[in-house]
Amino acid sequence: MKRQAEQAESDSNRKFTVEDAIRTGAFLVAMSLWHNHPQKTQMPSMNEAVKQIEQEVLTTWPTEAISHAENVVYRLSGMYEFVVNNAPEQTEDAGPAEPVSAGKCSTVS
Repeated sequence: MKRQAEQAESDSNRKFTVEDAIRTGAFLVAMSLWHNHPQKTQMPSMNEAVKQIEQEVLTTWPTEAISHAENVVYRLSGMYEFVVNNAPEQTEDAGPAEPVSAGKCSTVS
């Protein structure tokens, strides 16, 4: 019984953490969107405008879009560094990769 109570408490904490992360992301995105949003000048204060934009983001955007936009804001703000990994993963059987240089001709015809 005690273990079930601990598990239920742990599950509710995880749920709160996910919801909190989504809300934090939506708030960050709303603050970023505020700069060029048409409602920027229509609201009496920045806080009210950001709250309204945040609600718009939370109710109309999928969570994946909120997460992606949050990461874009972080990268554009310099809080995260850009990571580009477009190279396909190499399997162990492929052996060492051949070095590529700008002066090397391709053998593909």
